[in-house]
Amino acid sequence: MIFLRRPSGKRMDRALGYLGLAARAGRLIVGAEDCARQPRRHGWLLVAAADAADNTLAQARALAREHGQALYITDYRKAELAKAVGRSSPVAVLMVCDEGLAATFMRAAGRDRGEQEERV
Repeated sequence: MIFLRRPSGKRMDRALGYLGLAARAGRLIVGAEDCARQPRRHGWLLVAAADAADNTLAQARALAREHGQALYITDYRKAELAKAVGRSSPVAVLMVCDEGLAATFMRAAGRDRGEQEERV
């Protein structure tokens, strides 16, 4: 599934806060290559930056398809995602590895898994 629309305002800022919380809890994997190395059932949600390279997005789509995960493409740029998770280098792809944090992120982002979903 791919979620494409970005809600505006405080709800999305709160969603970024949940990504930071997942990073501090050790329940976030950063980078497409690191996400690909994880066991099949390890992650719950892939999050991609709007300015991620086409090749990176294709890799994230393939990973989501292979692992049966949702892929959420935000309107946030790589630098904004990096800042949210406490990284100094740009971040194109993240994997949330906790079901509750993934659901909370999606709720905060104004998403329901049945809304605007598209099979990858």
